[in-house]
Amino acid sequence: MALSQHKEILFIGTYTQSGSYGIYVAAFDANTGKISLLDSAAASNPSYLVQSPDGKKLYAIDELAGGKGGEVSSFQYDENNYKLEFLNKQPSGGDHPCFVDIHPRGKWVAAANYSGGSLGILPVTNEGSLAPVAQFFQYTGQGPNPKRQEKPHVHQSLFSPNGKYLWVTDLGLDEIKRYDFNPKKKLPVQENRALVLGTKPGAGPRHIALYPKKNLVYVLAEMEGAVSVFKTEQSTAVLLQNIECDTVSKQPGSAAIFLSPDKKFLYVSNRADANSLTIFKIDKTSGLLEKVGGQSTLGKEPRNFVIHPSGKWLLAANQQTNDIVVFKRDIQTGLLTPVNQKLPIRSPVCLIFAK
Repeated sequence: MALSQHKEILFIGTYTQSGSYGIYVAAFDANTGKISLLDSAAASNPSYLVQSPDGKKLYAIDELAGGKGGEVSSFQYDENNYKLEFLNKQPSGGDHPCFVDIHPRGKWVAAANYSGGSLGILPVTNEGSLAPVAQFFQYTGQGPNPKRQEKPHVHQSLFSPNGKYLWVTDLGLDEIKRYDFNPKKKLPVQENRALVLGTKPGAGPRHIALYPKKNLVYVLAEMEGAVSVFKTEQSTAVLLQNIECDTVSKQPGSAAIFLSPDKKFLYVSNRADANSLTIFKIDKTSGLLEKVGGQSTLGKEPRNFVIHPSGKWLLAANQQTNDIVVFKRDIQTGLLTPVNQKLPIRSPVCLIFAK
């Protein structure tokens, strides 16, 4: 049965060591904020998900290590029955992949291998399944924190909306690389044309959010608990601002960063002692940030969250308290209000709305 017009599909990725089945398909009611499970698909630690541009496929990281290392899985999505059918999987090129993204043309997938300190680029076949890694980068070096930065730790591999660039964030090396990307080439990443953004030593950059129209990059540093704002040009990057997002934790563990759909606000999740969302207003001229509020996620370890395409809702995934908490979002002020809607689910760590 088709969902009513005000209900939409939400994909949920989880860690499976504590009893989760894998990937869940849920209905989200945009009138009430209620989440209802529809179906699930078996997977091993599908800690990050991405949907194909046409909405017909779903790709998931299998955050594993040892043996052949981590993997990337592909699924066919049946939007009529809300079911995921496993297609195939391929090694990601390294241990513990933690992020996956797909090129806007749908023919390449990029996987960030955290423990492996590497990047794997996989072709997508005409049927939507995955071919073996076609291009691979093994990074070397270390940062100043011997416990967290003893080697490279690639945490994100994000395509720009126009597909011209691939951004790679390395928590271990305190840097973000922007590669030119040519989807028509057999080796699409142009290694000799990389722009490198460096953060404060020991900051541990984890994820970024892009504002292409203003050539701005918002870098979330997990270990520093701060956001850095960079202005980029063709071959240069200038640091404009560095602003704290976690002022509570003795050792911050900031996690996810996203712009609101209208690009007027920026949101960051903080783990460790904070367990909160920090809300920044974006200056419409400069793109600089002003902290305007914060909100407890009403749980522990908010590794990821998602903003509804309408901008009216925000859903936070609390990994340690095993739930997804729903907040109403004020589009004018950016502030959040709990609405007493919660979905119990084991170890939720990735949320995306279906296309």
